Amino acid sequence: MRASRQASDARRGAAGRVLAVLLALALAVPAPAALAAGEAPRRVVSMNLCTDQIAMLVAAPGQLISVSHLAAKPDVSLMSAEAAGLAINHGLAEEIFRLDPDLVVAGTYTTRATVNLLRRLGRRVEEFRPEASFADIRENVRRMGELLGREAEAARLIAAFDAEATALAAAPPGENAPVLGSFGANSYTSGAGTLENAIVGAAGLRHLGEDLAITGTTRLPLEVLVLADPDYVLLWERSRNDPSRAADILRHPALDARFSSERRLSADSRAWICGTPLTLEAVKRLRAEASGGTSRHREAGR
Repeated sequence: MRASRQASDARRGAAGRVLAVLLALALAVPAPAALAAGEAPRRVVSMNLCTDQIAMLVAAPGQLISVSHLAAKPDVSLMSAEAAGLAINHGLAEEIFRLDPDLVVAGTYTTRATVNLLRRLGRRVEEFRPEASFADIRENVRRMGELLGREAEAARLIAAFDAEATALAAAPPGENAPVLGSFGANSYTSGAGTLENAIVGAAGLRHLGEDLAITGTTRLPLEVLVLADPDYVLLWERSRNDPSRAADILRHPALDARFSSERRLSADSRAWICGTPLTLEAVKRLRAEASGGTSRHREAGR
């Protein structure tokens, strides 16, 4: 009990010290001048990988001054080259406050302490929900354009996205469409109501997760995957050589026994993590890797 109280006291003390530092900074750094009605923000900071990429696509030159450290990592972000010329933040209130932003964009699951502290210090923070569909992508691009005063650029991006999506459009996957089961570290898979499911459907495939009545993201026992025997199993490239125990399940001999190399599809997770106009790259690649046609399960009468 004493150790628990000491740990709790230490956390409160640390939080108090951070708040004291920020209050001192608030006195040293004046609040940005209020923007006139309809005036676009001039110093925008993003602290979430998904808002990073949408902001980089939409913002005017020089308008976006900082993105999260994840945006600069080439193994995580599709726009790491574009992030190279921007200040990098780690989602800490004190470093973002020092940048003197007049607008901060974040995800709804971004560090709550940072979001709350910035708001208490008078900074405008706008949150974006994760994209779970192509409609969500359009809405978040539209909203980013509205917040940054870049409505025309956002409309152009949405129009280009719609045109490319129409050109890629396949017939809605019917009961004879090949089935794809995704399987990630710690046995995670997805189902209905997810961006992954939307990508799989747009590629003309059925998602095993949805067939199994899974909603959202959850764990899928390896035994269930093997017994369901989908036409393809989707594995993430970044997990292939991951030495962690979480990725050990991806090297289980049961996977090798059930799914031959031609039934394994690889995915660049960078195009699946966040919903942006670049997400269509995932659809194109998935369709190219899958042979298409009729599900072998149906052909075999199973």
